[in-house]
Amino acid sequence: MRQFISSNGVTLKKYLPQRKLILDILMEIVILAVVYFIYKYSRGSIDAKEITALQHAREIIDLEKTLHIFVELDIQSWFLNNSAMTHFANILYTICYYPAVIIFAIWAYWRHRSKFKFMRTVFVISAAIAFISFALYPTAPPRFFDGRELDTIITQDLGFVDTIAEHWHINESSDPNTYNPFAAMPSLHFGWTVMVSAGILWMTRSRFGRTLAIILPIAMFFGITATANHFILDAVAGAIVIGMAFWLTALIFKHKHKLRFIWNHRTQS
Repeated sequence: MRQFISSNGVTLKKYLPQRKLILDILMEIVILAVVYFIYKYSRGSIDAKEITALQHAREIIDLEKTLHIFVELDIQSWFLNNSAMTHFANILYTICYYPAVIIFAIWAYWRHRSKFKFMRTVFVISAAIAFISFALYPTAPPRFFDGRELDTIITQDLGFVDTIAEHWHINESSDPNTYNPFAAMPSLHFGWTVMVSAGILWMTRSRFGRTLAIILPIAMFFGITATANHFILDAVAGAIVIGMAFWLTALIFKHKHKLRFIWNHRTQS
């Protein structure tokens, strides 16, 4: 049984269950798919109040101004100066998210299976933490501050542009079952990109891999801000969520034998 020692001292055992590889692959797909769809549909079920979400967004704006980091408008204006750059920002926001996560998951499973299971647990825990945050602290994204008329209020026009809707004519609100416009804090677009980046740095020493790991979160940072989908502090919160998920996962893997013993004892009694 091979072992891998992580940088924080946690031992990960490459344990292959007594079943065929294809069954293990299907099981992992089912786990990730179930977690994702629960996250997606439960997120859409949150009944967030518009006024509350906009108020929370204003609090973030005020805090960023206090910290002198409210530069989202400057970032977006730089991308809006050129149509190609605007499309590039939209591509960064979309391509660096789900495709990056899926490609990383396939590669990690095939090349570093025991480490993949660690990262899968990070993914599951981070989704759970984010959902709690969405429920407790609904937050409107910057793109809502464009003077749009909502059900109960007309938003303040700060000059933000919804580049996905304006340039790609994509409207997520067409699916009310999964759409929650006030799930901006934390940014899992940024958080899961940080997760992928950390995984790549952990699993490979190649120059290409390490370069890609550095570029991905930087690209996503500009993607989420240039498209007015997240504030800078949303990204910071997303990174913190991933850090918490890594810490909790390390604790689980460190004590998983004790947890398995307790579980088996309870089920047998």
